[in-house]
Amino acid sequence: MHKIVRNAATLSLLLCLFASSAQAQSEGAPKFAFVRELQKAVRADNRTWLADHIQYPLRHHGRIATIIRNRSDFVRNYATIVSDKLRAAILAQEPDKVFENWQGVMVGDGSHNMWLRQSGEGDNLRYEIVTINDMNDTP
Repeated sequence: MHKIVRNAATLSLLLCLFASSAQAQSEGAPKFAFVRELQKAVRADNRTWLADHIQYPLRHHGRIATIIRNRSDFVRNYATIVSDKLRAAILAQEPDKVFENWQGVMVGDGSHNMWLRQSGEGDNLRYEIVTINDMNDTP
C-alpha cells in the first residue's frame, strides 16, 4: 500500500513539474518568437523591421556612447550601429536561452548585444529594443 501511495505522490509531483515547465515555456513564447524575428531581421539586414521595433531614444554603446533619437537616425546610421561582431553575436544566440534580469532580456553576448523590454499593455504588449552594446569596438 505504501508503495502505491509513494508512486502516486511521485507521479503527482512529476505532473506538477511538467505543468509548470509547460506554463513557463508558453509564457516565454512571445519573447522567444521576438528573438527569432530579431535574428531574421539582422540576418537580412532589415533596417525597417529593426527601426520599427526600437523604443526611442535608443542608447548605443559602441566606439562612443550615442543616443539614436528617432527612426530616421537609426536607418541612416545602421551600418555603424550594427557591426559584423554584433550581427554574429545576435545570430549565434539560442532564442530560448536568452539572459534575463530586472533590466530586460539580453540577446547576444557580454560585449555585443541588444537589450529588449516589454512595453505596452494588454493586447498591445510587445518587445522593443532599448539598448545596443558593441563594446569591443572601442579604441
